[in-house]
Amino acid sequence: MVEPVTIDFFGIFKTDACTVCGECLTHCPIIDYDIESAKNEMRRLIAGKKTKKLLRDCQSCFTCNFYCPHDARPTSLILQRWNEQYEKEGLKIRGKYFMTLHPAYPNFRSYTADRMTDEERDLLVKWRSLEPLKGDTLTYPGCNVILTPTLTQTSLFSELDIRGRLEYCCGETLFRTGYKKELFQVTKRLDKWFTILKPKKLLVLCTAGTNVFKNVLPHYGLTYKFEKITSYIEWLWEKFEKGEIKVTNPLNMTVTIQESCYSKMFGEEYMDLPRKILKKIGCTVKEMKYNRENMRCCGIGAGFSVDAAYNSLKIRSATAKNLDDARETGADAICVYCSGCLQQYHTAKMLYPKKAPPIYHIIELIQLAIGESPKRLAPRTAKNMFGGIMKHQMPRLVSPKKFKIPKIPEDPEENAY
Repeated sequence: MVEPVTIDFFGIFKTDACTVCGECLTHCPIIDYDIESAKNEMRRLIAGKKTKKLLRDCQSCFTCNFYCPHDARPTSLILQRWNEQYEKEGLKIRGKYFMTLHPAYPNFRSYTADRMTDEERDLLVKWRSLEPLKGDTLTYPGCNVILTPTLTQTSLFSELDIRGRLEYCCGETLFRTGYKKELFQVTKRLDKWFTILKPKKLLVLCTAGTNVFKNVLPHYGLTYKFEKITSYIEWLWEKFEKGEIKVTNPLNMTVTIQESCYSKMFGEEYMDLPRKILKKIGCTVKEMKYNRENMRCCGIGAGFSVDAAYNSLKIRSATAKNLDDARETGADAICVYCSGCLQQYHTAKMLYPKKAPPIYHIIELIQLAIGESPKRLAPRTAKNMFGGIMKHQMPRLVSPKKFKIPKIPEDPEENAY
């Protein structure tokens, strides 16, 4: 089992430890700082003043935490300043469409879920069940897998008891955008759900959720204790090592990897796992310019700041840069192991069709290598997501109106989709 970084990595900013050396921000993969600019931005950030670029353009990828020589946790200070800005000013109205935990209005996930195929809908109904688990493990899909549920329709996962619904989101985006009060509300809802199902172990179908349950939510009031929390990437690799996954159709292709934002939280061994899996199924990896601990978010992080407020144009622009980087590798395909990245890339590809080679989730590539035919419904999902953004967010893009997130009730039936 790959051990995560210490939980204190996500603790509060340590003012006394910071020497304002600027080292943390000069390594930012998003904002191009020289050392003096980095120092000036940190001084302003610590003083609670508006920064020139940092608070506007940060994507909360936590890379600056890794490069801080004194473990001062600069990302935590950025999230604190975002929270203060949000509490004082509210969020631009265009961000409302991306607030998915209180769907008293259409949001990008509910809009997409309403337009799913019958097969996808049947899966979501099955996953909502509160009947006792078949074993001691709850397999948690997370919001993004819920929007691409047929990724789980493979012999690889036939033994798993998957449970979840959009209302049981782990709150990852609330954490990365600095909404502390709302995250405490999320943990109350999750505690109530886990107490009903009583799982001993948690298998999470995304790296982000694995990190949030292990390292983040204990800071925000989650009381339910699991004996073990495992990422599906770790679980799959164990299957390969035991010989339980048989490669019958080696792929003989080159791929480049879009890293999950949270992989670096689990260290080099964890980041090696998707690469080991790809090698096992016959792929050769061609790394993008920004990879591993220096990775760039798939693009959605460009909307996380209070100033960005999920500006869809800014998000698409960030993804387009990554698509350029992927294309420059000359790889046959892009491999993602986060279904959020899968949706984000496919959505952006609609606007930039020449910028990207084919995009696959690592589960789909494994399916091909073991002789299965993946459903490949992500392009359809992306089309629906794009349609919802054009209908519900774009008309609000430049509106001066602002809002605050309503309280998230403990009982999801109070605001069910």
